[in-house]
Amino acid sequence: MTSMSGAATYALPALAIGLAAIVILGPGSRRMATGVRIWGAPVAGGEALALRIEGVRRLYGASDPAEIQGIEVNATAAGAPLERWTGATGSDGIGEALLRAPAGLKEPVVVQVATGAGEVLVEGQVPLLPPPPATEPSALPGATRGELRLRVTTARGALAAPFPEVVHVVVETEGGAPGAGARVEARAAGAELEGQGSGPVERLAGANGAVELALKPLSHAVELTLRATQPAGTPAGPTGAAFARAPGVTGVTGVTGATGATGATGATGATGTWDGRLPVIPGAIWLDPDGLAGERPALRLVSPAPKPRAYVSIGGAHGRLLGAIVPLAPDGAGFFSGTLALPAGLGGAAWAVVAGDPYEQGAGTVAWPLSRAGSTSPQHVQLLADGMPAAEAREQARAAGARRAGLLVLGAGAVTQMLLLALRSRSARRRLEEHLAAAAGGESEDGTSGAPLSREDRGRLIAAARAEPLLSVLALAALVGLSFAAVAALATFR
Repeated sequence: MTSMSGAATYALPALAIGLAAIVILGPGSRRMATGVRIWGAPVAGGEALALRIEGVRRLYGASDPAEIQGIEVNATAAGAPLERWTGATGSDGIGEALLRAPAGLKEPVVVQVATGAGEVLVEGQVPLLPPPPATEPSALPGATRGELRLRVTTARGALAAPFPEVVHVVVETEGGAPGAGARVEARAAGAELEGQGSGPVERLAGANGAVELALKPLSHAVELTLRATQPAGTPAGPTGAAFARAPGVTGVTGVTGATGATGATGATGATGTWDGRLPVIPGAIWLDPDGLAGERPALRLVSPAPKPRAYVSIGGAHGRLLGAIVPLAPDGAGFFSGTLALPAGLGGAAWAVVAGDPYEQGAGTVAWPLSRAGSTSPQHVQLLADGMPAAEAREQARAAGARRAGLLVLGAGAVTQMLLLALRSRSARRRLEEHLAAAAGGESEDGTSGAPLSREDRGRLIAAARAEPLLSVLALAALVGLSFAAVAALATFR
């Protein structure tokens, strides 16, 4: 028993500290917390809940995309269940979920995202946005001078270099009548006009005072200079002329007003100029309008810079109708392109937000129009629910539980070690007292005898033997406890 106690006294501290270190540095260390975040732009009354699911891994504030397999998305609108969606997030951590809502979205809308094993990644109520307002193309800002006024708009609201677009120019007199027959001279810096370099290019305005210019931006800073001249005595065109959109664009082209309405003659030798910058979006992914024509319309996306994928949100008056991730690959023309076939029954689609990032917050994000009719204001995705705080809390609780188990091992080891030291001290003191008693009685270990000690001397000798070992044992026990406490304190830094 004495040999076993001695071996345990020396082996226990190393065993307890080693086991505690394995637990604290292994299961007790923080790991990557995996969760999801939900993005979207649901509108009250919409017939679809198009959600962008983002898988995230996070450790100490640093986030990485997480590829999560076997995701199940369930949702209810005003207590009525929607279609369940199952899928996964890709290597970029993004997945597009579409849940049909034939009865329309009504609050409260509760969404739950879970794994196939039943682990809930996020659950909560998502807000519904109001329907987007109808918009009309606004004239580009520019410096104007002269009697004639020039209103400039882009056909699709934005330009991407180096892809062709149409710029619309409407010439009006000071009285607001169309500048019919006005000669418009255009020059461009940083762009190609009508395939003739930077210009000048001349065009005659129609009866509605409208001119179309084909422009191909060659840089991200394009300056356009226009000069309109209306010869003396030129009819100003029909008064109160109406303006409508050309097919497939959001810009303005002129159409004649009421049949037979006549206006005043134009001002004698009237002129006007316009100078301004065109909205060229750096890094924008271009949407080829030719792909929208035909029986099978598709989104053909072209990026001037190397990008592995494009993130698309298609929507209209009923909010976000569809989300997609379009892979981009070299197309042999020096660009990266990809195609997304539009599904049938996608009625009401008015715009497509195309971005190089899943949050649609990058500088190159553009909303391209899809509809010929009146357009609505595009809506970018918003963060609807964030499951990362709960995921980090679960991971922190798991690691804290493992660390508590390691500290419990340390505490148990310290108590056991001090008990073993006390037991060995008691056994050693008993043997010492027996030896001193025998020596005080006149007997020695070799069997010889001597003069016995008096009762007083024997008491003082045994008391001195008892006092010093006890202090040594207490000091050693305190040192052992301090060692274990230091290890426990260091463990709290994990």
